[in-house]
Amino acid sequence: MASEEASLSLLDHYARRLPLTEGRLPSLSGDQLAKLRRLWRLLLSEFDTASALPVLFSLAHAPAAGAASDIDDLAALSFEPLVSLGSKPDKDNGPTPPRTAAAAAATPTKDSPVSGGWLSWMPGSRSSPSATPAANTGTSTPAPSGDGPEVARLQSETVQEYINRSNAAGADLDTLAAPLVPPNFKPLFGQPDLSRSFSAAFWQAATQMRDPDSWVLRFLRARKWNVDQAFDMIRKTLAWRVGQAIDEVAYFGESKLHYHTMRTGLAFACTTDRLGCPVYVVRVRVNVANNRNILAIKRFLCWQLETSQLLAANSDGRVTILFDLSDVTRENIDLGLVRMLITLLSNYFPETLGIMILFVNSWFFWGLWTVIAPFIDPVVKSKIVMVRATREITPYIDLDQLPSELGGKKPFHYNYIHPTSEENACMADAVARQAAECECVAATSDYECATRQWLAQPEDTNSADLFSARCASRDRLHQAVVALDPFVRSRTLHHRLGQLKPDYTVLL
Repeated sequence: MASEEASLSLLDHYARRLPLTEGRLPSLSGDQLAKLRRLWRLLLSEFDTASALPVLFSLAHAPAAGAASDIDDLAALSFEPLVSLGSKPDKDNGPTPPRTAAAAAATPTKDSPVSGGWLSWMPGSRSSPSATPAANTGTSTPAPSGDGPEVARLQSETVQEYINRSNAAGADLDTLAAPLVPPNFKPLFGQPDLSRSFSAAFWQAATQMRDPDSWVLRFLRARKWNVDQAFDMIRKTLAWRVGQAIDEVAYFGESKLHYHTMRTGLAFACTTDRLGCPVYVVRVRVNVANNRNILAIKRFLCWQLETSQLLAANSDGRVTILFDLSDVTRENIDLGLVRMLITLLSNYFPETLGIMILFVNSWFFWGLWTVIAPFIDPVVKSKIVMVRATREITPYIDLDQLPSELGGKKPFHYNYIHPTSEENACMADAVARQAAECECVAATSDYECATRQWLAQPEDTNSADLFSARCASRDRLHQAVVALDPFVRSRTLHHRLGQLKPDYTVLL
């Protein structure tokens, strides 16, 4: 059956409503199960021997001395604040930090497709003024022009800063004393502020899914069941997650995200496809690279992908991305953003992309596609579906589930509901968090112990028996993670829209 599914086309999978994930729980072959066991042995050994992983770009702590010189390096994610990289130095912004060789190498040129630069050398690409997309509709309205404070604010203002500014303008100064998220971030499992152990980083990542085996299996599938390569990929992923402080990105959430990007609805989850995968709509026409800096969009993408795992618990962590390319212009095409998304999906969130639907009614994009298609990774390209009309989307997403702005019947209209300090009030309750964390530590230890016992059994033991011995520990761990979540992850727009319930139930 598994080999039959593997030979099906994307359209066949959706027509027969068969999951895209080959080698998934609980239907592993004997060889796949043996490789999962081998990988777990390597992981448990690494728990005992690995050195600490450094936090390179913390949101909770100021960058180390000299780090400001790398502020526009594409490696940086969490520098605070989101400085306006596109603005010239002036008396309000102060001098521009010195550029390093790495930063200079990242400067947009004719041959370097980074954010906002891939098309900048083309004739006429800067002929039209920047545009600020209006909320809800995704249409464009004039934006501030030039290099003054208004432009700098548009490019870099976070949700917290916007709310503070709005409250100050309304003289509601009492609310300024209550940040959206308590500032005293504390790492899980008693970890130091600026480093994490390999095991702590592993459990923080793997327990986002209901079964840690599901998270581990993603790397085996991504590396075509080569155990050593999958193990190496996990190590690199965890080093990246710690270095980029992904646990802090989840903790501070929208408060540290770019307000303009959140308000305009560049990307949002609003429905599911025929396989039950959450669908993220990316409205390319609202994207204007000059209206935000590279750090802002990178942090936004990481937060979206991290949050998507909560919505994709019932689909092996897979999501569908629907790029709405209607009415796009050169100003909207940002290949740096696309490259960054594909890099994140390929290297650090493997097996997350189900399919990518490109909804195109623009002659401009079809001309561009012939240029960029040869450079897209073949694995990613195999998951791309090109459509020109709503009827071509319906084999993948039911018409009743397709948002009305895409020609469907679902009356969903994006509206950014601002977060409040009240929704994250429990994050300041140190006593309650300590109790929840203690239970999570105990449940993690219990699951790890059950895993070691499982690995000690002969490999020819019935696979159902092998997994059943860990089911109770797995369920206890999941319940502990759900109970701890409100203390370590700020509430999201999905919570405010009722799409994500406190018990992790998803209602898209």
